[in-house]
Formats: sequence, structure tokens, C-alpha cells
Amino acid sequence: EAYVDAFAPVPRSTAGRILMSIAAALNLEMHCVDFSQAFIQAEWSALPEKAPQFFILPPSGWDEESGVVYECLRPLYGIPSSARALHFTLDAWMKSEGFKQSGFEDSVWIRAADERLPHAILMSAHIDDTLILCEDIGTLQKFKTLMLQRFEGTDEGDVTEYLGCKVIRDRSKGTLCLRQSAYIRKVLAFHNFTDANPVKTPMEPGVRLSKRDCPAVVDPVIQDEYRAIVGHVSFMVQMTRPDLSFTFAELSKFVQCPGVPHLKAARRVLAYLVGTVEQGITYSRPKEDRHVNRLFGWVDSDYAADPDTRRSVTGYVVSLNNGPVSWKAKRQSCTTLSSAEAEFVAASMCGQEVIYLHNLLLDLGHPQGNRPTTIYEDNASCILMSENPVNAERSRHIDTRIYFLRDMVRDKLLKLRKCAGTQNVADALTKSLPAPSFL
Repeated sequence: EAYVDAFAPVPRSTAGRILMSIAAALNLEMHCVDFSQAFIQAEWSALPEKAPQFFILPPSGWDEESGVVYECLRPLYGIPSSARALHFTLDAWMKSEGFKQSGFEDSVWIRAADERLPHAILMSAHIDDTLILCEDIGTLQKFKTLMLQRFEGTDEGDVTEYLGCKVIRDRSKGTLCLRQSAYIRKVLAFHNFTDANPVKTPMEPGVRLSKRDCPAVVDPVIQDEYRAIVGHVSFMVQMTRPDLSFTFAELSKFVQCPGVPHLKAARRVLAYLVGTVEQGITYSRPKEDRHVNRLFGWVDSDYAADPDTRRSVTGYVVSLNNGPVSWKAKRQSCTTLSSAEAEFVAASMCGQEVIYLHNLLLDLGHPQGNRPTTIYEDNASCILMSENPVNAERSRHIDTRIYFLRDMVRDKLLKLRKCAGTQNVADALTKSLPAPSFL
């Protein structure tokens, strides 16, 4: 049996943004360590399951007897479970040094201060791409020395790049910017859009893509270009571009059978990127201390917006230290019968994310306390339903799993507050807005 499991835990991109946001707000040191040939330093014995066995042929041209194969005593690049072995090897060492895992992120570790390392340390590892945070440079250097005694690698100092994103930090101003400018330029060059005329919105205002525009027989040329664009946009949405969330959610529904209108919509995203190459996320310390490391956000829905299913669209954005850390645009999994119900479902989805963020921040040493997280919502009926346990005719049919939103409001984990529709940031994640509203 070659291997049992190939899954290697990695932190969500949200966790990485939260760590950067905390570093910006508290002016923490944020360094990284680069492992040399990381997989080879992993141990098969660190895996929780039975250690796998892999064999390879001798290299071409190597003088060896016929029929001889080599057993891999350590993980190699190309072996499916190598990343998993590296994670558990690193995890075992981290725990031996006094770290504990975050309950929601197996690849995020926290170490409390003690006599040996007198300041707390936070660390995340996306395979071998690390973020190490500490308020004291001396403690941080001592920890990196310990790590490099166990793992071969180099001390890269201050983080300047993370998962393909440029990290631009101005310690004097207390800001940290996360951008994908280089990646976007490569994407535009790949699609020959570098010199295209820019547009102000990623989708033409009011446009809704539909299955009716899908051809009976897919054109492979259109499909290849369409899939490439959607794949490129996916990485941007995952890391630094919440403004593309709704567009990506729409485009991704037609990757199996795109038509000419779908390709036209995808190419418009590239034209939008021409004018927003340098756009990204900036984190900084809030002016008021009570807002430091405090979550807040916006949620919205577009009722019955999908023309093919008549389901509504959810959009939410959650911010921390003046910048977004989590966002989503997604078609709802159930059919709602009113705009209030659609907003209620959207708020419950946002509530699920808030629970995750609360627990992650608690593990990182920044609990949200007794004050509920404020989420701005532009539908008064939704807010009333979240605060009052009524069984009105218009709401009694709503799936009971959605009603945990009321529990969150009752337990003071979340508070919905009314805002004007024109001021709801999440509105841009539910529909294709005209330029003035989108900007």
C-alpha cells in the first residue's frame, strides 16, 4: 500500500490575512523562514497513519544492476503524501517547543511567553510558506535560530511576499498592503490584454449570465480561453480582490459550457484589471483603541437574482483593522419566497463565518469579548426577525437550520444594524452595479 491519505492541512487565506492585519495594527515583527528542499526534511514516521512505502527506479545512466529499485526513506517531491508528512513533522516539532494548534486551523500555531522565549509567538505554515509574528525582535530571532537548527533553510527576514502576493509594509505609517500586481500583469500579458482600454466595473451593469446562452455543442477554443480566465480570476478573489467576487461567482457557473456572451463577460474582467492592477488590501491600526482587532462587516442579498434557478445571491464582507479579511459571493442553496427571507439566509451565512473568525481570533489571543460583532444590513424585516422570536406566516416556513442566527443575536455574538442600501459594501458582491455605485 503506497499511502493512506494525501491531505495536508493548510491555513485558509483568511487566516493569513488576519495575521497580517494583527501585525499591522499592533506593529508586530513579521518574518518568514524558507526551508531548503522542505519535503526531504520530513519524516514518514511523523504521519499519524501507517508509514507508506515508495520505490523508485535508479536514475537514467546510473550504473546499477538490473532489477534493482530504491526505497524512498524520506518524502520526495512528486509523492502525493509528501506535503502531509512535512506538516506532521513540523507540527510535532512545534508542539515540542511549547506551541499549540489553533482549534480551527491545524497549520496555525500559538506559543505563550515563558522564561525561554519571553514574548508570545504566532506562526502559520502553508506547506513551507511561513508567517512568524512576535512583538519582540530578540525573541523572534531566537525562535528562528531554534527552527533553523532543526530544519535546514534560510532566514528571509521581513515578509515581502506571501503565496504569490506582494506584501508592502510601512512601519512609520503603520500600514500593510497586500497586492497581486505582478500576477495580474502576467495574466493580462497571457491573454494579450496589456494594452486594452480599461473599464470601471468588472461586469457590465445589469447583466445576468444564463444557461440560455450556452451552445448545444461547446467550442473548445472558447472553452479553453474561458476556463483560463476564470481560473486566473479565482486566485485573485481568493487572495486580494473581493471586488471580483460576484463576477467570479457568475462566471464559474458556466465553465462546462460557455457561450459567446459568457466569453465576452470574462474578457471584460480582464479590461477591468487593466485599470486596477495596483489595487489591493491595506490594513492599519484603527484611530480608536476600542476598534483595534475588532470585527465588523456588511451582508446583503439579491432576491431571486439567478435567472435559471430563481435563487437569491448572498454577499458579505467582514473587516478587521480597516481592511477586509473575509468575503464571499455565492448563490443560495435554497429557494426563498421573499426578500426578507433571502436577507435572513444571507445573514446566517455571514454568521457562520463570524463564528469561525471569533474562534480563530480567540486562539490568537484577541477575543472579541462581550461586545457582539456588528454586521450592517439594509433590510429592516431581516433585522426584526433576527431579534424577535416570532412565528409569523411569512417566516415560519424558513428552514430551521437558518434560525441559529437568532441564537447568535441572543448570545451577543452578532448584532445586525440597519444601514442604507447605498452604503452597504456587500451590495457589490450580489449584483453587477453601475460604476458610481460600484466605486
